[in-house]
Amino acid sequence: MLPGFSSKKNQIDQHIVGGKSKKKIKKQFHHDDNDHDELNEMFLQYNLEKMNKEQHNFSYCDINRDTYPFASSLSKNIDDVLLFDNVEESHLHSVEEDDEDDKYRDDTDRIEISICIYQINTSCKVPFLEYLMVHSNEKDGKIVFEFPKIEYTLSKRKNVEKQAEEYVLKILKLRDEDEYHDDVVKFRGIFKPKYTSSTGVYFFFQKYFKKEKHPPQLSKIDHVWWVLVSEIANFKRVMYMEIDPAVNKLFIKNPEIMHIYDCKGQLLETPTVCYFGDQFQKIKYLAFFGLLKAPVKSSFGPFYVATNFLSSMKYACYTHNQEPFELYNGEKITIGQHGKYKEGGILRMILFVGKMKVFLRDGEPDESQISQELAKIDKTIEKFLSLRDSNGNWTEEYDTAYKGLHFGSVNGEVVVNPVEWFFKDYSHSVVISYHNIDTANIPEKFDVDYVDYKLK
Repeated sequence: MLPGFSSKKNQIDQHIVGGKSKKKIKKQFHHDDNDHDELNEMFLQYNLEKMNKEQHNFSYCDINRDTYPFASSLSKNIDDVLLFDNVEESHLHSVEEDDEDDKYRDDTDRIEISICIYQINTSCKVPFLEYLMVHSNEKDGKIVFEFPKIEYTLSKRKNVEKQAEEYVLKILKLRDEDEYHDDVVKFRGIFKPKYTSSTGVYFFFQKYFKKEKHPPQLSKIDHVWWVLVSEIANFKRVMYMEIDPAVNKLFIKNPEIMHIYDCKGQLLETPTVCYFGDQFQKIKYLAFFGLLKAPVKSSFGPFYVATNFLSSMKYACYTHNQEPFELYNGEKITIGQHGKYKEGGILRMILFVGKMKVFLRDGEPDESQISQELAKIDKTIEKFLSLRDSNGNWTEEYDTAYKGLHFGSVNGEVVVNPVEWFFKDYSHSVVISYHNIDTANIPEKFDVDYVDYKLK
């Protein structure tokens, strides 16, 4: 029921090995003589994957690739004069004459350029977009993701494209600092937003996707992340870390930035971000080997389940029954009397929801035998029977079952029914990163009102 096709078998499985010298920088960027040729745009990935075919064991590649028409519409004119057109003087800054070529100039100006590096991730059944974003150290209690930026200075020695290319390679090297990757990157063009309050200039680069052997573990000291379109446009944050409002506005005002199409011109679904929480060692296992199906007694049957960030913290930081727990060898993995894990963890995932059934509080109660029996012994389940379908009848017509956050009262206490997505096809999801949660400073007992969770 989801649009598109699987390009999983078409991805590059080997890294193109190369050096870091300036002489090899040109080899890392692919330039077409005719950038406006739509056929070249469609076949570009195909041609790149054919490179060094005898040297690298590339799998068969279908030439009917996914397309990103926004890239084809970008301006390729990087003339310095035009670049500075329509930029308010308040955004042009004088700089010291520290460039050998600039010391003969009467005035030297510079402009801030945002570097937008994207990739079409093909590790899932349906491809999706990711944008490379960076964040600085925490300031004023907040971490904000933004596009990398450079301040371009008019120079005879290096044009703006050259300066931007060198910066892109520097950022990608930082992203993969443990193992240097000679990435294939292409300059796609320039975008200057048309809305009146914008003075920015955006340089777009495409990094061609290479599937990693396993999802990366990211911590708060990792400053370079691949961020999802849904995180930028819908949630305005990556977990608890905020997205720069200027980036969110760019996407909302220019929705074509978010769209990719299959070879037939059909718009592909944009996946949502979701999470799965548990004790950290189990999360590491699941990151490598994949999610397990939920138990038969689950709300929507024995299928795969994920949730939002805050709901995942209940399971990432505390045992399900909020009781102390120890392994068979006697090792305690919790501290205190309320089942708080010593190490909590979450999976950060994408999910193509496809055709989704939404369960509402005022819906019909679940009459399955499993739910009816559980309701007799658990008042919380009885309270939320309309938010259950234990027999999984939803799978007959839908790809995904969803219920939002609901509160109720049982015996004078507030009970919470968390956000959940249940999905029947695991190929509609993929883990993109996993994380260790800092449990040292969170409450000893789970508190639904507590929101100040942080990464280690």
